[in-house]
Amino acid sequence: MKFTKPFVFLLIAMVGFASLAVACSSSDDMEVAKIGLMSPQTGPIAQYAPGFETAGDVAVAELNADNEDFQFELIVVDSGCDGTQAATAAQSLIDSGVDVIIGAACSGATLGAIAVAAPAGVPMVSYASTSPAITNADDNGHLFRVVPSDAQQAVALSLVVEQANVGDPAVLYMTNEYGSGLADNFESNWAAGLCAQVGYDPTEGSYDASALAQAVVDGGCESVVLMSYATDGAAIMEALLAQGYDGSIFGADGLADSAFADAFTDVEALPGLVATRPRPGEESSSKSAFETAYSAAGGDTGGIYTHETYDAIKLAGAAVISDPDGDIAAALSNIGVAYAGASGTHTFDAAGDVLGTGYEVCEFGSGGSFACPQVWTADGGVSNQ
Repeated sequence: MKFTKPFVFLLIAMVGFASLAVACSSSDDMEVAKIGLMSPQTGPIAQYAPGFETAGDVAVAELNADNEDFQFELIVVDSGCDGTQAATAAQSLIDSGVDVIIGAACSGATLGAIAVAAPAGVPMVSYASTSPAITNADDNGHLFRVVPSDAQQAVALSLVVEQANVGDPAVLYMTNEYGSGLADNFESNWAAGLCAQVGYDPTEGSYDASALAQAVVDGGCESVVLMSYATDGAAIMEALLAQGYDGSIFGADGLADSAFADAFTDVEALPGLVATRPRPGEESSSKSAFETAYSAAGGDTGGIYTHETYDAIKLAGAAVISDPDGDIAAALSNIGVAYAGASGTHTFDAAGDVLGTGYEVCEFGSGGSFACPQVWTADGGVSNQ
């Protein structure tokens, strides 16, 4: 059959309009799911925020690529690593209509935020809050985390310090949920006495780094353990160097990020620091896929809690997909059973906690070099990777 040109043009136009209608219909049928990300863009660990946000972008891009019926949107707010600011930020996310909140990073910020989110019925999944206080938070079953409690990290850190054979340490700790919890648990796991123990308010302008360093020097302490964040930790280490201290310095996950070097005015104070941080999971397809995508997006491979940020968002997305109009907190509990993610295989217990997969033992060298050559596990203790 022979068609005239006007008919052919009309047919093409009709097909084009039909395709457009199908596309529009498909787009209209997609359910928009909003996920909030609380990032410490300001405050004492602002250096680490870009890594969290890049990992978040990778996770959301994958959720959108893998699901035709949902369009996920990531809304990022600044937690400030502060409970009051995080509460305000959480309210802004709730007002924006988020289904779930990812974060916060700092434990105090998470506790401040959940006080707002739980009554609103919005669950939270923290990617970095490790304080033991999180376990017993008044959250009505709405607070989860994909990192283990510092009750466990204290065991790993105490063994790392013990095996260094450097004498009883001084412990300098922040008097917030993270620092106090870690310091208390470290002390209870330290077999001998402490050379000194000094707490301080980490708020900018509220602590005297020189005085804290002087307490270590005056005590004749051969080693010091910092329960610090980046800004205050760097200031204390620079003060120790200025006062001629040449003992060993240890820290925990608040310092165990390659970007910690950015917090220093004098980076010569950094080499020699040994710090623990939660260990990413064993090699897996999920871990490999994330690391490839994260590197391609320009992410810093030495960054802390990036695997966990990715997993928290993927878990949240899976919960939304499984029950978009139902109880997202209950869906998270169901999804979080032997969930194989980039940061390990996680199962939420009744408190929303996970066991983790052990800890990396990281070291800073000259020029800000950073590596994690050892690991600690509950079964094997400290060993080489």
